[in-house]
Parts: sequence; structure tokens; C-alpha cells
Amino acid sequence: MNISPDSEDARMLVQTLHRLFFAIKPAMHAIPAIEAARRLHCPGRPVRSEHLHVTMEIFNDHIGLPERLVDRLIAVGNDIDMPGFLLSMGRVVGTTRSVALRPNGRSTGLALLQRAIRKRVTEAELEPRDGWTFNPHMTLGYRDDSAFSRAIDPILWQVEELVLVHSHVGETRHDVIGRWMLSPELPLFQ
Repeated sequence: MNISPDSEDARMLVQTLHRLFFAIKPAMHAIPAIEAARRLHCPGRPVRSEHLHVTMEIFNDHIGLPERLVDRLIAVGNDIDMPGFLLSMGRVVGTTRSVALRPNGRSTGLALLQRAIRKRVTEAELEPRDGWTFNPHMTLGYRDDSAFSRAIDPILWQVEELVLVHSHVGETRHDVIGRWMLSPELPLFQ
């Protein structure tokens, strides 16, 4: 089938896909350590520092930005009332395609935040991305190489914010379109 470059079919083929996801981003003080880990363990195609994140919930891609979904996701974000928490990323894991930072052990804070988001998404009768399951990691970059897993000196930061990101798929562009502060972390001892 030949498609004229000026045809509607051609415009549809090159139309940007839009992806929405809830995420947490690293604190500014943690970025230099994350970048150092990326340089050491992922010499391939790095993720830009401003795009570093841990995906908490992700939704199917759309042609065109689905404004109704955006509104409903902002309402979900408005309903999140969770305390902040300390996150420790102490492992670098490489697959044959990518390299990621992972928590060194189970992060109760991440698990509780993700469950709260999923609960509100379900209550809003929204569907997360087909086949997606929560597997906490921060992608550092992409490469073609052997798999590995290494412990590193933990990179720590206080998670204080949840964001809703609009990704323009394939354009290396992320727009934060929603931002919610988590409540202050409660002290262990009073």
C-alpha cells in the first residue's frame, strides 16, 4: 500500500503517542549520585536527568492527549493523602536492554503509595496499562549487553511529592501536569 506523504494516513502514522503516568522523582541532592551510577554502569544511551523517575502507575498510550483522562487522573492525585518516606536505592540491575536502580530490599513507603494510587484508580473505574505490574525501579539508560546485578552504596532521598507526567512518546519530552505534596513523614518516636 502506497501512502502519500500529504495523506491523512501518513499524518496518522507519524502522530505522537501520549502516555500518562504517576511517578516519583529523585530529590535534587540525589541526582549527582544517580548520574555517577549511570556513568559507571550504563555507558549506552542514558536517560536524561530531568526524566529520571520511578513509575508508580501507568496508563495505555493514546493518539492525542485524552483530556477527560487527564482530568480524572488529576482527581485521583487530589485524593492521595500519604506520608512522605525515605527511599534507598542500593542496587543497579542490568538486563540485556536497560540498566536500572532498584531499592535494596522492599520499600514499604513505595508499596503503600502505589497501593493508594491503585485503589483510587480502581475506584475511579480507570484501567492501568494492559499487563503492567508495579516493579519499582528507576531506568538509568539503555544498552545491548549481558544481564547483571550489583549492590552499590545506597542513594537516599526523602520522597515528598507525587507527579503526573505526560510523556510525548518518542520525542524525549516529559511534561509534569500534576504535582501533589505528600504529608510530612511521621517520626518513629514521639
